[in-house]
Amino acid sequence: MKENTLHRNLHPELQPLLLQFHKISGEFLRSVWRVYNENDLDKVALGFDQNTLIVEADAYDDTIVFRVVRNTELNTEGWVDSGHSELWSRIVGRVFGWGWLAINQQDALDGILLSFDGITPQIMLSVMASSIKESLIIEHSP
Repeated sequence: MKENTLHRNLHPELQPLLLQFHKISGEFLRSVWRVYNENDLDKVALGFDQNTLIVEADAYDDTIVFRVVRNTELNTEGWVDSGHSELWSRIVGRVFGWGWLAINQQDALDGILLSFDGITPQIMLSVMASSIKESLIIEHSP
């Protein structure tokens, strides 16, 4: 494979989103917070060494939006510490590996997949009915 084909930008319109994952690449997951609006999970914040990935449900069109902020800019007042939950307790302390975007057949960006300690994704965050759904991905062994 030629060198210039290895680093080509296949989806330039998605590049700003994909670059967010680079900001947390190689950082350890230290904390997880959730923000609820009544029974809906509106926001999940994953705190890493230097940065925090903030994932939110956009109720207007049932899509997922996310961004990375510096930990020094973060205000978690009123957020629920969720690092000890059944899902997140198995991931806290691991190094962020890769991030993927999930776009459904209606062309809506409504999910992301995250891997820790390697390339295989373990977590999916998706938006359904204006609420974030957290899913554990289990690799099947034949």
